[in-house]
Amino acid sequence: MQKKEYIQKMFAGISHRYDFLNSLLSLRRDRYWRRFAAEKLQSGLILDVCSGTGDVAIEVSKRSHAVASDFCLEMLKLCEMKIKKSNITNACCIQNDAENLSFKDNSFNGAIVAFGIRNVADIKKALSEMHRVVRKGGRVVVLEFSQPQNRVFRSMYHIYFQKMLPAIGSLVSKKSGPYSYLPSSVMAFPKREEFIELMKSSGMKEIQYYDLTFGIVTVYVGSKL
Repeated sequence: MQKKEYIQKMFAGISHRYDFLNSLLSLRRDRYWRRFAAEKLQSGLILDVCSGTGDVAIEVSKRSHAVASDFCLEMLKLCEMKIKKSNITNACCIQNDAENLSFKDNSFNGAIVAFGIRNVADIKKALSEMHRVVRKGGRVVVLEFSQPQNRVFRSMYHIYFQKMLPAIGSLVSKKSGPYSYLPSSVMAFPKREEFIELMKSSGMKEIQYYDLTFGIVTVYVGSKL
């Protein structure tokens, strides 16, 4: 099974528990992380790639218009329900593949992806697509898990991330695969300097990054000039 198909089926299977587990396993820090990343975008029309159940799009909608994009229909159904329940009128959901976005060039003021870029089969292609659909002067923001740089904290974090997190996730979701996949995908993700080079090769300039919560996650910000 190809990675794209595997990821799509995996997230469809855990969609009903996805939000609860995100909050539980991050000790509720995920809200702060998403807010910090969203605030790096300028106002206007913003594309949220790999949106899942739409939490980033909803955060973006507090100051801009948001389009939530994901290739998993089950996730998008939950996204639509959350948007309607919250009476949000400046956000919508659309099924889309991050590696082949259906939008025209220069359609958005900015684009963001949170905890989704490591799941695409071709990271550089997805980044290039985000760069393509953003207008000149716009930004591309990536929020993703990282490995803490402090060695002592990294050792403690690895125990939680590789042992406790999969056990808790499997217990609550009744599925072992997704929460075993999570730590392995993070460990295989490019290091900060390598990911910055991927962003540069995708056309982005003036790239900055911000480590949050002792380097558990990193926010990358690139501009289209």
